[in-house]
Amino acid sequence: MWFKRAHTSPAGHVFVGSENRRSVPSILSAGLKLEGDIVSDGEVHILGHHSGNIVARRVTIGEGGTVTGTIEAENVVINGTLSGRVSATGIVLGRAASVTADIVYVQMRVEPGASYEGYSRRVEAIETFAAEQMQLSPPLRQQIERLRTPNAEVAGNAD
Repeated sequence: MWFKRAHTSPAGHVFVGSENRRSVPSILSAGLKLEGDIVSDGEVHILGHHSGNIVARRVTIGEGGTVTGTIEAENVVINGTLSGRVSATGIVLGRAASVTADIVYVQMRVEPGASYEGYSRRVEAIETFAAEQMQLSPPLRQQIERLRTPNAEVAGNAD
């Protein structure tokens, strides 16, 4: 019902879906504030304020958007404000970006006008993601494991 096939991202995530079918991005609109963790097998656009962790294939923080937390994605485009940590294959800090974060990346582009403060580390490939390393809540870890292993039950409980 959900998807057609699975593939693994460079960060070790397994996403299930058709690569030929383009999905509509999930959008956190301007003026909306959200606390908690977001897990998506597609795109997430943040135009409002989000406090928590984000795991997605692609994350875009638009102008006026704010994220405080950790982002794990294949591609991240930042034109808003980020405080926290990012791990992605490709990262673009746009002209309006204001970033205070530690970044692990394969490719990164910083456009003129972007503001960046933090530690950055270029790697050849993003290492396999371990939800435990991000200090995520047990329910979020289970959601991530479900994305990795479709049609399989995740052992454990959400203590």
